[in-house]
Amino acid sequence: MKFLTGDDTGLIKVIHVEKQKVERLGDRRRGEAVQRLCWAGPNYSEDAVAVAYASGALELRDAAGRVVSNASTAPDVRCLQASDAGLLTVSSDGTASLVAAWGKESSFSEQSYSGSAEATLEQFQLQAPVAHAAVDPSRPSRFAFGGLENDVKIYDLERKEVVWTAKNVREDSLCLRVPVKVSTLGWATKMCPSRSLITCTTTDGKVRIYDANSQRRPLFELLIGYLVGSGTGGYTGTMDDTKRPQLCSKVAQVRGDQWALLTADTMGIIREYDLRNLPKSEAASVPPGRKAHLKLANKELPFRRGYKGTMGAIRDLDVHCSGKALAAVGLGRFAYVFPTAGKQMLTKVYLKQKLNCVLMSSEAMIEAKKEDSKQEEGEEEQGEDDEVVDVQDDAPAETVADEVEEGFSDDGAEEMDGEESSKGPPCRGWGVAN
Repeated sequence: MKFLTGDDTGLIKVIHVEKQKVERLGDRRRGEAVQRLCWAGPNYSEDAVAVAYASGALELRDAAGRVVSNASTAPDVRCLQASDAGLLTVSSDGTASLVAAWGKESSFSEQSYSGSAEATLEQFQLQAPVAHAAVDPSRPSRFAFGGLENDVKIYDLERKEVVWTAKNVREDSLCLRVPVKVSTLGWATKMCPSRSLITCTTTDGKVRIYDANSQRRPLFELLIGYLVGSGTGGYTGTMDDTKRPQLCSKVAQVRGDQWALLTADTMGIIREYDLRNLPKSEAASVPPGRKAHLKLANKELPFRRGYKGTMGAIRDLDVHCSGKALAAVGLGRFAYVFPTAGKQMLTKVYLKQKLNCVLMSSEAMIEAKKEDSKQEEGEEEQGEDDEVVDVQDDAPAETVADEVEEGFSDDGAEEMDGEESSKGPPCRGWGVAN
């Protein structure tokens, strides 16, 4: 299994989990953070990857890391996904661009490869600001977008207009308007093709579920952490009244035929919600904010589990096509890999820089062989919290708690501005292949 990450220094790294190896694609770009990654080979295969930088620069790189083509759009790209009309990018100021050439065989021909070939863009303007946008996987000719005080909308690429606009929930119990704070969007149309189900997370710690085929207002609004422990992802029951902004979310198929909504916030808490009830969900008769509505939302979108062991805000996450594992990255400079069917973290990789995005490959997972180990008589079993790890004598004290025995480190990467690798946990003997 492998996945790609993009960081604040413009580096793209390929992590091979089973081989415990980290590779680079391209060089470091000062002040050019990698914001989005997307597969863009022929027919959007994994033979090439599209990269969106903070300045709005777009690059198409082949499997060897060479730049096949490039383009430029507005800065601060919030979406980079494949659609029917080409590769779609949406920036925070509402500028949307379509790169029709990428994802086709002609982009990788010997005649077109020059290392600096400019791609043609088709641009159009959306209502700003845009916090996130997502292409409908069942109907790639449309996508949803939204942002701060910019409620969810659906744009049709064929008709070139907004075809659906969400309506805000009713006033709260004090007759005050509820603010619109869209942060991430997702589609659940693959799970239920007969409905246009849209998941929306907000910066005030809520999840809204829309059905564009039936009504403009959300079916219900879930308050994250209500009755399940909002402080620690539900695995300790600790309550926290602070509403944490949700930075990323993902609708994915996990553990076979089960569908789930995965969310992550600024505290690094990853939660999983069960979507099995959504195909039959109806609009709530009680306005949001009331206890009856909160209980209904928890019943329609039940909390399944939390993923623990992360550090720092989680900026992006992705799920393997088999649904057996997920990868998460964020400000903690670690890339985490979790199994969706187990509690023990598979591994975590220290990559030295603040990470912005992750892209999972469809490469098959290699399951480790289970070895039967017998415990010697009279030997006391050692718990997970008491695990002994070897650390350097001059390593900072906080690195001891962050290290896991099965982890590995990107110890071969050059540091920028004199930053030394000792700021992270000591390396385990795995590095970058140059």
